Amino acid sequence: MGEIITCSVYQTEAWKNAREISGAKAVEVKEGSSKINAFEKEKKISFFGKKRILFAEGNPKANTDEEGIKILKEFKAKSREYFYGIIYPTVVSKREIFSKAGFWKVINNTVLIDLSKSEEELWQGLEKKSARWGAKFGEKKGLSAVEADSKELIEFYKIYKKTANKGGFEPESKRFVELLGNTEISRLFVVKYKNKVVAGGLVLIDRKNNYSVLNLTGSTEEGLKMQAMPFLYWNIILFSKRENLRHLDLGGYDKEAKTGDKTYQINKFKERFGGEIVEQPIYSTNAIYPILRILLRLKKRFFR
Repeated sequence: MGEIITCSVYQTEAWKNAREISGAKAVEVKEGSSKINAFEKEKKISFFGKKRILFAEGNPKANTDEEGIKILKEFKAKSREYFYGIIYPTVVSKREIFSKAGFWKVINNTVLIDLSKSEEELWQGLEKKSARWGAKFGEKKGLSAVEADSKELIEFYKIYKKTANKGGFEPESKRFVELLGNTEISRLFVVKYKNKVVAGGLVLIDRKNNYSVLNLTGSTEEGLKMQAMPFLYWNIILFSKRENLRHLDLGGYDKEAKTGDKTYQINKFKERFGGEIVEQPIYSTNAIYPILRILLRLKKRFFR
């Protein structure tokens, strides 16, 4: 059988170490030379309370489709010890092996920017009155986007944590951000105004699959007023293109978001950068996760 794209950024030792050292419990899933970096999570689940789940990202590390299917079946077997197991595969690579291994598919979405376009085409792809205007405005204000040093990383983390708390989601640990600040698989960019950090974002670099992923971001109120986020996104697009990567993944898009939802404005912001809304499937080891997604969707509609 044909070879598959292997060892996504999520299957590297650097990613596994960052997760483990920052507190995640790693679960070894291995079969011969094939493996999956998996982690145990305790999650509060509507209707069921706290449950343990098995979680992984990226395609498995394997040399062939056949080996990929085999290690996915091993992940599935290991998941019997948990409420369910889920994997977010690499969005830009083929994913037939998941269905062949008997996984259940649930659809999420993300925004993917085609970096094969020229810099001028990418610039013209930005929405003129928002993203393009914002990037220009930030430049005129004297903003700069640089790779963070250790001091700037600490400043950024405070901003990111505050952004996460305000948005109602659990922030990554400070140790996780420190370990992935600037490595072979990641870069932490900060936006500065008069030597003060006002925004930033962590970018994962997946050279095997030829794309980058915007993993987390944060901004101060001052940064938002100075259009630090459009300025940051544009500079991350330019960085990813300079690295000769094929795509930039903006890190998620909620197709079910309605006007007034927190994710609705995030969607609108990401739409302004000229990307394409594409499928980001989640593959589940059993029917529980897909059923939960349906129940949560119905619950959300009922309380609107």
